[in-house]
Amino acid sequence: MLPALSAIFMLTLSYANGFATLPTELDRPQRCHLERTYKMIGYNCANLNLKEIPQQLKSNLEILDLSFNRIRDLSRSSFSRYTAIKYLYLFENMIQNIDEGAFSDLTNLEALDLSYNAMKTIPLEIFQLPVLRNLYVGHNALLELESDLTKLHKPIKAPLQILGLPDCRLQRLPDFGILPDLWQLNISSNAMQDLALEQFSPMCNLKSVDLNNTQIPTCLCQIVTAELVQRGTKVMHPPLHCIPLTIQEQDQCKALVASELDADKEAHFHQCMDVRNSRQLDTEAKTAWMKISAAVLGCIVLFALILYCFHRRNVKRLKSEGRAQKKSKTNGINRVMVPQAAQQNPPEGLPVEQAKSDRLLSDCD
Repeated sequence: MLPALSAIFMLTLSYANGFATLPTELDRPQRCHLERTYKMIGYNCANLNLKEIPQQLKSNLEILDLSFNRIRDLSRSSFSRYTAIKYLYLFENMIQNIDEGAFSDLTNLEALDLSYNAMKTIPLEIFQLPVLRNLYVGHNALLELESDLTKLHKPIKAPLQILGLPDCRLQRLPDFGILPDLWQLNISSNAMQDLALEQFSPMCNLKSVDLNNTQIPTCLCQIVTAELVQRGTKVMHPPLHCIPLTIQEQDQCKALVASELDADKEAHFHQCMDVRNSRQLDTEAKTAWMKISAAVLGCIVLFALILYCFHRRNVKRLKSEGRAQKKSKTNGINRVMVPQAAQQNPPEGLPVEQAKSDRLLSDCD
């Protein structure tokens, strides 16, 4: 009763002050909720005013949503209990300090969202997670990222496919090394004054680039856009000055930028393509071996079936012959032999069976 009266009292005060909404604490759940999504165990801990990672959850959870909280620090033990996590959402927190190795135990992690925090760099162990495909670190001032990446061990182990870097105060694309699996890149709302075409070379599988509200010099942007389109990459929301209006403008930009491009740095593109081609050959080889193995196994199974059929037929034949022989022996033992003459000339006036008996008695005398 008291909570209800308190809520009514607070609502009355809100209306009196010109606010027609209840305090957020009344609508906010006070603990993490267990949820199952696509047969995976997950916890919804969003908007609980948490200041640290809860440690009382099930250790086999696979989805953990900690968004819209007040978490500032991540220690080495923050996720040590939850090594089965596949999807981790930490956006809209206050994360600033991340201890080394905070993410090292998350070897099953496939997607990580650290957007809208106070990070200055990306922990390097994230790039060594073996199955991490989606990484979102947008809306962080990553001012120390470029210097930290000089310590990054390359090539990275994470098979990144989607990388979100919007509004990170970047002047150029970070050098993560060869990214042969990356197909979607978001670098919108960055002042890419030092962007160069060769920075896209390690991303030979790139299918989509978001350039919305990205500040790139006109000629450089035109060259980059044209080259990416030629490679089969879709450029999303390009600035208007990135689209050349006339052939003369294109030629002028090519002449201006061509002298600045370093052909040696394009080797990263060929290296990336070599990795993809090698993977494709490995896949084709595995497929061929699987087909050959399946064919051999099929032949073995067929041969075994044929042998089994012959065996069954021989067993049936032997059983049939055995029954026939046994029947013939039984008939020979139970049958009484009658002389042929008696069978042909039985005495007149006597039954056949009595004549047979008299004949046998006479033979005994």
